[in-house]
Formats: sequence, C-alpha cells, structure tokens
Amino acid sequence: MKRRAEPCRALKRESRVWIFGAGLFGRAVCRALQSQGFDVAGFVETQPKATNVLGLPVQAWADLPASSRGEQLAVGIYNHFLPLDGMHALASSHGFEAPFLAHELYDQFADALGWRYWLSRREFLLANVERAAAVAERLADEESRATFARTLAFRLGQDLPFSSRLSEEPRYFNSYTLARFAEKPIAYVDCGAYDGDTFADLLALPRVKCSRAWLLEPDPANFAKLAARVAGEKVPAVCLPLAAADRYRMLSFTADEGEASRVGDGSVSVAAVALDELLPNESIGMLKLDVEGGEAMALRGARRLIERSRPVLAVSLYHNPQDLWELPELLFEMCPGYDFHVGQHQANTFDSVLYAVPKP
Repeated sequence: MKRRAEPCRALKRESRVWIFGAGLFGRAVCRALQSQGFDVAGFVETQPKATNVLGLPVQAWADLPASSRGEQLAVGIYNHFLPLDGMHALASSHGFEAPFLAHELYDQFADALGWRYWLSRREFLLANVERAAAVAERLADEESRATFARTLAFRLGQDLPFSSRLSEEPRYFNSYTLARFAEKPIAYVDCGAYDGDTFADLLALPRVKCSRAWLLEPDPANFAKLAARVAGEKVPAVCLPLAAADRYRMLSFTADEGEASRVGDGSVSVAAVALDELLPNESIGMLKLDVEGGEAMALRGARRLIERSRPVLAVSLYHNPQDLWELPELLFEMCPGYDFHVGQHQANTFDSVLYAVPKP
C-alpha cells in the first residue's frame, strides 16, 4: 500500500454524466451531482427495471446513443453483491474506459452523499495510515496482515482487484475461532442477530455445542423473523428487541434501508442496553457484534463481561471508515493475551470482520 496517493480524478461539469445503476446509491449520486450543477444525462442498467427514474431516462447499454461514449460515466452501484472491479470491466467493455467508481465520487461529493459505510475522503484515510500500519503489525497471521493492508489500499483506490477477493475462511466460525469451541458447550451472544442466520450456522456445526444464547436485534421486521426462527430450536435462546450500547439509552435507527441502515441516525427509536448490565453474572464463550456502526459503544458496554469470560469476539470493521483501526486499537487495550485476525467475507470490503481469540 502506498503511503501517498495521486489526487483523485474529478468529474467535470462541462461534460454530461451517465450513472450506471439506478438503485439507492445511484439515485443518491444523481442528486449529489445535480445539486452541484452537473448535467446528468440519465441512468444505465444492464437490465432496466424502469424507463424513467428521478425524471431521467433509464437506458440499457445497447440503447445508449453513440455520442454517450465521449461523455462521463459514474458507477452508482455500491453494495456487497457486485464487486467494483467487475463494474469497471463491464463499463469499459461498453466504451466507457475510465468510469468513476464509488471512492472517487465520494472524494468529490462527500458532503452531499453523507455517511456511506466505509467510504471516506482519501485525505482522512491517508492521515491515519500510520495507525493502520501499527494495527496490521499486531495481527497474528500473514493472511490477516495482507487482508488488512489490501482493505485499506482498496479504499484508497490503489487495489481495485481486491474488491472481488474473499477470505477462504467461513464467516464467524472458522479456523481462527473453532478451536476454542471444542472443549465444552459455549454460551453465545449475538448483537445484530438479523433473522437468526448466524445462530443457525452455529447450531449446524457438527462438533460444537451451544448451551444457551442471547440474540439482540433492534429492527422490528428482522426481530419478528428471528423470533419465529428460534422458536423451533431446542437450544435455550432469548431473543431481545434491543441494540447493544455502553449503557441503557434510547437510540435512533434506520430500518429496512439496505446498505444505508445505521444506529444513531433514523426515524425508528430503539432501546439499547450495555451487555454488562444485561448479563451481570454470566460467562460466555463467543460474542458477535454487527451493530450498524455501534460496535465501539457496544464493546465499551461489555468490558466486564469480556474481562470475566474471555470470549472469542467477532467484530464488524466496515460500518465506519475509522473502524478499521479504531476498533482493533480498542480491543488491543481491552483484550490482553489475545490473538487477532481479519477476514474479508463480502465484496468491496463489506463484511470485514476482526476476530479476537484468547491465547491458549
């Protein structure tokens, strides 16, 4: 990873702009461009679902006018399904050889686009390269160190092929974590339990026994699915419509917003609780945190539980750009005598996970 980077390219106002993708992010990009006086020609989709979005035409690649190839293309697709290197290749194959990708657009339009998970102005990332390098040095294996370094390089626009690179390790239950579960039944805590998918993965493991579980999920629709799914399981499990935080409080939350869901910003109010208060006398074997940007707050609220139990931790690193170094730094301080690993489990560095595992 380069410690310095060339200035990002910038869209030019004198040329019209097409936007590849008319979903949530594509529409946000359109509004951001229009707010700054750019002429947006329309949207491009491989299989258009509509003919018009935001008052602009939606074209298939084959239907674009020949003159469009001399215009600009902004890739308005940003999710964990479609790798950006594939989007770049597809746009290039249709004559747009230099499409503008999410990290370049955000560098120019950050204020208009607002919070977008790990997206950040490059100057912010570059200002924290030394902190990130120090984190990488603390990771316990070469694969984790390479994954961490390439994650930062990708987010800086220096390693586009990494957008489609996934860890060979399964998410959460893998060679980093499973060795700790072979000795005795574990108690499991899942903050951000979604619809119970991870809990189901745990119960399906052939040589691991879960003794009991606490499953926290604040999104109302997800909680209903979680409760229905867990009702048929034999393992004692408590489903709680709560978020995890540093103390009992009410938080705002965006629900049912795809990649735009976030704790601390939204119209849905949810109760949040510190795990130290919820489980004051329990000992647990594993704690998973995927809490839409509230990971640091949840960890601080679980300090005594972690000190007492020394559980395996699986903590998401992708909800905020600074999480990449701030969450490992926090766990280095909270978890002496642990090994730390990083796994990359979805495209575009979504679903990057920090694993903290007690040393034998």
